[in-house]
Amino acid sequence: MSESLDAACGQFEQVILGLMLRTAGIGRHEALPASDDDASDDCTPASPAGDDAFSQLVVQSLAGAIERAGGIGLKRSLVDALDGRKP
Repeated sequence: MSESLDAACGQFEQVILGLMLRTAGIGRHEALPASDDDASDDCTPASPAGDDAFSQLVVQSLAGAIERAGGIGLKRSLVDALDGRKP
């Protein structure tokens, strides 16, 4: 197995995991009221779909950690398929 193929498949799995985590709402947060005067029952999202830099970093880090811990099997399946092995 080629190290570059293994690395590329791992990166692809991280991207897919990141998309899954964002879809599940990981990384989204809501802003707290600035003061008691502004307090209401409704909190508005700090940014649409949680796409600020910190949220993206959190999701990317989590996706990388999941992949390094064994992932969901996508990397292994891709490596096997692209390397010509039967799964």
